[in-house]
Amino acid sequence: MAQGALANAREHAQASRVVVTLSYLEGEVTLDVFDDGVGFDQAAPGPGRGYGLRGMRDRLAEVGGTLVVESVPGEGTAVAARIPL
Repeated sequence: MAQGALANAREHAQASRVVVTLSYLEGEVTLDVFDDGVGFDQAAPGPGRGYGLRGMRDRLAEVGGTLVVESVPGEGTAVAARIPL
C-alpha cells in the first residue's frame, strides 16, 4: 500500500511533502499517506493508467481491509488503509 500510494504521489501530485504513518492499533494496522500536492476530483476520471487505487483496494479486500481516499483539487490527497488483525 505504501509503495502504491507513494508512487501515485510521485507521479501525479506535484507534492512538496509526503507524510507516511504506520500504526498498530488494537484490532487493526493502519497506513496513512498524505501529500500536499495538487489533489484531484474523485468524481472525474483523471489521466493515468487507473490501476493504482483500484489495485490497492483489491489487495486490501483480499485480507478484509479497506481503503479510504480523500482529495480536494489544490489541497492534496490522503490515502488511509486499514487491515484488521
